[in-house]
Amino acid sequence: MTLTQEVCEAGKEIISSVEATLSVTLNHVLGRYIGWPLKVRSGYLVDRDKNKSDLFASVIYAATVGEAGDPPEIPSDNAAVVIDACESLTVEMFLDACSRIAKAKRLKKSPPPRLEGDVPVQTTTLGIVFAISTTVSLDRLAHELVAWNTTMPSSEWPDMLVVATSGTINYFVQFPGEPPSGDLLPPPMRTLTYTPPMYVVVAMMPTGPYTFNRLLGFLLGQLFLFSPGVQLPDRTEVVEHVPKRVIIVSSFQYNLKGELVPVPRELCNDRYWGPQPVQIEDKNGKRLCTLRLLPWQDGATILSHGKLALAKILPFLIGVDMQHANIVKREDSEISYVLPMTETDFARMLDRIQSQSNMVVRVEQPKWTIQKVSDEGTQTAFIARLFLGVGKLRDLIVSNPDERDKFDSLYEVVLTSLRSARKAAEEIARLWQQHSSKVTSGEVARLERQILRIDESIDDALGKEVVSFVTAAGRTIKEGMQKFIGSHADIGFLFQKQAKFETGLLTIAQMDSALADYLRLTRAWSEPLQECRNDIEHRGWTLPRTTYVRQGNKIEAVPPLISGQPVTEFVSFMLDRVLCFVEELTAYRIQRLLPDLMTLTEIPPVDRAEEAPVRFQVTVVSGGLPPWRIIYHHDKFDDV
Repeated sequence: MTLTQEVCEAGKEIISSVEATLSVTLNHVLGRYIGWPLKVRSGYLVDRDKNKSDLFASVIYAATVGEAGDPPEIPSDNAAVVIDACESLTVEMFLDACSRIAKAKRLKKSPPPRLEGDVPVQTTTLGIVFAISTTVSLDRLAHELVAWNTTMPSSEWPDMLVVATSGTINYFVQFPGEPPSGDLLPPPMRTLTYTPPMYVVVAMMPTGPYTFNRLLGFLLGQLFLFSPGVQLPDRTEVVEHVPKRVIIVSSFQYNLKGELVPVPRELCNDRYWGPQPVQIEDKNGKRLCTLRLLPWQDGATILSHGKLALAKILPFLIGVDMQHANIVKREDSEISYVLPMTETDFARMLDRIQSQSNMVVRVEQPKWTIQKVSDEGTQTAFIARLFLGVGKLRDLIVSNPDERDKFDSLYEVVLTSLRSARKAAEEIARLWQQHSSKVTSGEVARLERQILRIDESIDDALGKEVVSFVTAAGRTIKEGMQKFIGSHADIGFLFQKQAKFETGLLTIAQMDSALADYLRLTRAWSEPLQECRNDIEHRGWTLPRTTYVRQGNKIEAVPPLISGQPVTEFVSFMLDRVLCFVEELTAYRIQRLLPDLMTLTEIPPVDRAEEAPVRFQVTVVSGGLPPWRIIYHHDKFDDV
């Protein structure tokens, strides 16, 4: 049995515990993987001023030489980890555990010593909430953690929530322009003299049967720094099979005071569009580096790509305390610490480079064009759900630029046709409402003896828009969605004659009965739409003319029929069905491509953000929100 498998089996022992035996079992299992001078047992912490913490199910601490027995009192200086454990976690119990951990973290500790080679020792106590299961979703607990953290100093935050049957919630370090790159361990107790240029994201990690591996791996990182030289298992082997993908819930960043605070909404990546990158070149036009200013909480940082070291650039920045201007080196970039600077300071720095060196500053030509396509924003269901929502979910299933471009190009074909259909539907509704009102009011209609006089014709304009709508709507679901879904679910049979449709439906049913049921009911409206499109393109069909009738002393316009429905009702109904079809088939494709142990859940309408009421979000398969399953419905798109 490998170490990974051994630790996984050990986790099963803990899961089989009940409340009465959980602490004993947890300590026994953890004790297998730590060596002298570290010990693990239940107890409470006490600092040098005799302040005490609450009792914890597990405390991992450095034992003192000659320690006799297992006294419940453990010096706070010696405590590496405290674990608050229960069998089944409620929201109230979680918040109580957070409070107990905060109290333990407030206890005084001696300053961290420095070892040979000026290597710092981790002395901060790690605080973990551990539960076998929960009465609420992991998503709910993640949001409760974020809410708690916004009211507490980061030095008192719990460091990890572990639900043994589901996964973990903790903090990950994320540098600008990169995915999350590693766990955040609580920094040593000291006053920050700089502001690191990184985000701290709260994220759920669905780990399934490897949840204890994940916990132990996290603990080993802390214990390695807390007690250098202690014998510990190989962390890499322990976490070998732990899933690595995370679901980001919220983001924090350090301000210039060294405090972790929420990222301002206006600086989030779905809202912020930063200054253009700047090229630094030599006299011959050779690129030395590319600089970009990244605004921060109460300052900014400079991101650099290229061979020219950022350290050669920063001296041109005047008026900033350069002892705080250290640099973080990444794989293909460098990032300055966060500095008390503005866009004006950055511009003046560029002027000095241009005038006081042999380097040339050139503002990079725009690579993107932002063009207004409508007067709508993300507060509408159409933009929020079919643009913003899909874009966010796409980033979880495609990682490299080629895959992203392929997804986007196929989806853009769908959206282009859909926008055309929607625009035509709006124009049809406008034309009919305007003409009908004029007729009813008598502005363009009158009765002369027994003759109805209509002084305005809507037929040509209405017929043109109907043709545009039917063509675009049909193209959206047939050419657009059929290619977009592609090999993930061949839906071509939906547009074929009945015999081939039935055969294709049986094939799909063997793969996914829910999708088969959905497509079977879709056929009821998609077939009339495609028949109408075929009549237009191959049989020269045109919209029947508008008729008029006398109703008492008034004249009313009677809309022409399509498939037995008044034209406005037909168009409204078909547009609504197409919108739902596009959203739900897109969600289906994304759901099938999500990483293991992740799935989609549907956000109830009342819980959707007013500024962007997206319908779907990612959750964990085990212990998360209820998974979404594709089911045909008759509700309108805006009401779903």
